[in-house]
Amino acid sequence: MRVSVIIRTFNRLPFLREAIASVYAQTVQDWELLVVDDGSTDRTAHELAHYDSRLKLIQLPHSGNPTRALNVGLSAARGEWIALLDDDDLWLPQKLERQLDLLEQHPGFGLAYGNVCLLDAEGHLSAPVLEPRQIVTGPLLRELVRNMCVHPSTLLFRRTLLAQVPPPDERQPVAETFLFTLQLARMTPAVCVAEPIAHLRQHARQLSTARNLANYEASVTTLEQLLVEGGISQDVRREIHHSLARYHTHLARNFVEQGRRSEARVHIRKALAENLFHRPAWRWAWHSWV
Repeated sequence: MRVSVIIRTFNRLPFLREAIASVYAQTVQDWELLVVDDGSTDRTAHELAHYDSRLKLIQLPHSGNPTRALNVGLSAARGEWIALLDDDDLWLPQKLERQLDLLEQHPGFGLAYGNVCLLDAEGHLSAPVLEPRQIVTGPLLRELVRNMCVHPSTLLFRRTLLAQVPPPDERQPVAETFLFTLQLARMTPAVCVAEPIAHLRQHARQLSTARNLANYEASVTTLEQLLVEGGISQDVRREIHHSLARYHTHLARNFVEQGRRSEARVHIRKALAENLFHRPAWRWAWHSWV
């Protein structure tokens, strides 16, 4: 088995059908598809029973914890490579082929990702999302810390790396693949397909204030965890401090906009402790007092 594809889902059958179809449409067909269902109450199980034996449905009691579903999928994977696909995203047909071809050109590398376009509710596609500096061949950790440039739906990695990294922490059910991807990038260099290989759906609910706050807080926790680990270069450490300053400033801005100024000031202080010269932090410091 060359590739194990993991899709986690919960009550998203219309989108899930399209995600699955994009796997079946791949030019590389040596794969298994593990659909980890977090207790769906729609017709997910009934419909998935009609696919061929390459699709394996793993049904869990509903927990609402995507990290638990990810760990179950990782444990069940048997392929040489593991790929993730969100249940509302779509792969382009040559996604796996192009990544595997690049990895064959770099036999010591164990990680691949790629560019994406955003797909809105009306079916309109954005321009490719990644900037040139985010398209990396080689060490990836510094760019990941600066800006999480690897979307989970483009992630492909060698299964043997699972023995070298801790499993995703089920106590962190938000931005759950961030630390996992950082840990993978510590172990191996990466290749990137510069052109889009996936379309990522955008939903209005993804833009909620609560979700934004949870994502920023999870990112802060993730980077703080990375800081305390050994073997991190000084360049990467500096980038972590700069990113923490940005995230704390984002949190401060959200709290100011909600009128929660005392909470905003807590994050302003933390941002300036990470990077005293972070100008947006000083700007929002002023807003937090007026």
